[in-house]
Amino acid sequence: MTQASEQVLPVGLAPEPQAWFRRLAKSKSLQLAAGFFAILVVMGRIEFAGPAILDNDGYYHIRWSKMVRESLPRLPAFKALPLTTLSESKYVDHHFLFHVLLMPFTFGDLRVGAKVAAALFSSLGIASIFMLLVVYRVRYKFLWLAPLIASSEPFLYRFAMTRAPSLSLALLGAGAYLILKRKLVWLAVLSFAFVWFYSLFPLIIAFAAIHTLTVYLAERRIVVGAPVAAFCGALTGMIVNPYFPKNFSLFLEHIVMKANTSADYTVKVGVEWYPYESWTLVASSAAAFVIFIVALLAFDYRARLRDPKPLFFLMISVMMLLMTFKSRRFIEYWPPFAIAFAAFTISPKLKGFDRQWFGRSRDRAIAAMAASAATVLLASSMIWTVREACQDIKDETDPYAYKGASEWIAAHTEPGSMIFNTDWDDFPMLFYYNPANTYIVGLDPTYLYDADHDLWKLYARITLGKENDPAPLIRDRFGARYVYTDNEHTDFLGIARDSGDFEEVYKDDFSTVLRVRGPDEPRLKKETAEPQDEDSGDDDEER
Repeated sequence: MTQASEQVLPVGLAPEPQAWFRRLAKSKSLQLAAGFFAILVVMGRIEFAGPAILDNDGYYHIRWSKMVRESLPRLPAFKALPLTTLSESKYVDHHFLFHVLLMPFTFGDLRVGAKVAAALFSSLGIASIFMLLVVYRVRYKFLWLAPLIASSEPFLYRFAMTRAPSLSLALLGAGAYLILKRKLVWLAVLSFAFVWFYSLFPLIIAFAAIHTLTVYLAERRIVVGAPVAAFCGALTGMIVNPYFPKNFSLFLEHIVMKANTSADYTVKVGVEWYPYESWTLVASSAAAFVIFIVALLAFDYRARLRDPKPLFFLMISVMMLLMTFKSRRFIEYWPPFAIAFAAFTISPKLKGFDRQWFGRSRDRAIAAMAASAATVLLASSMIWTVREACQDIKDETDPYAYKGASEWIAAHTEPGSMIFNTDWDDFPMLFYYNPANTYIVGLDPTYLYDADHDLWKLYARITLGKENDPAPLIRDRFGARYVYTDNEHTDFLGIARDSGDFEEVYKDDFSTVLRVRGPDEPRLKKETAEPQDEDSGDDDEER
């Protein structure tokens, strides 16, 4: 009896640990945690490859988030851009919820906090697409995780920015899940939150409309619950809003300023609004394009009757690709949804693959070599992608480049006094180091253009060095007594020095601060740099 029991005991207990490990491996929560950790490692490596907050706007976001936190429960007044449509009386924080979510990262060093937030938020965004693969039990989901992270270098570069698109991808991933599961109440809640979070909330309505089209093509019936829920949630978010009704005006302004169909804008805007050159886009996102094309070849329209998800993600990825052709900023969305389309399309094909094709050794060898070559090529492409993204971070502008000039201005000017910044994209870093002053233009040049067309045209002429006598205009028309410029504005600096109407009060390797002389102050001759009476005939002749 003892011997028999000793034989039975190991046999009875042996399957238990194996079954426990199998259950653990199949745990969706554990799979999501493992996927998120892998993404976070990659994004953290990219984010901290250099010291800068990637993209200038991140400096504004983290500083304003701290100001919002310190002002709670009231909203702070935004006074930094009084000449634009973001003046104090018209200001709308269309990233309000994003700034709220940034608050925990505004204690201590803001630069480090912004970078930690960027790594975490971007990881959550990518993980939301991986979540779809986990929830729907897509085969080989961890193999799809690699291209999901690293199939496009510009995607990684832009996702490393401390900006709303990274978390907006998380909202879109969650929205896609709610749409497919037809959880309409939660979809309406998410759409409401999306409005408070980021001005690209119409994307969730577009997703819902695509689902309606998918259902019609698959089942020949019209289901409008998802788009109605998304629209109602978004409309409620626009109305029940701390910036109502001003938010409607800003939303319409954004549509008008960016929704043109040509490649040119009335005002030269940030490079993100312009398209990539075709070869640049293909080369920098080669893995994403290869996988997307393979998925297109594998896509079977007839299979929509059995599973509409591939068709749903196909239409989303095509929409995002077309938007990317129009504006490079949408590279933040196309690659992950292209990979999602590929995963939902190709994985079922692999499940039903006829393994008897590998019956002969020769066939197995051919398949092994082909798979190895494809793996090496894709792996090499993705390693290159991560390395290039890291290099881009290293090449970013020194985060302390604006510090000296900003601190000088803060110490030598009155709070609220106007600073004439010669480039609109200098504003975020100036605001980061010195939010006490006001500035001519920032965040988007169209904010000044829409507020006053003539003032913008005058500003452009001055900063491009096309006004021979800029000092009186800067002093009287713009109300500024000090000018901040980076040292690359050589045309403007040349005009300013030749005029004798400016005094250089600060200069470092990156920046120059000029004081605009008053109308009664003596001017300096270029040759002698000595005072000369402004009313003298010689001076008039020199001018």
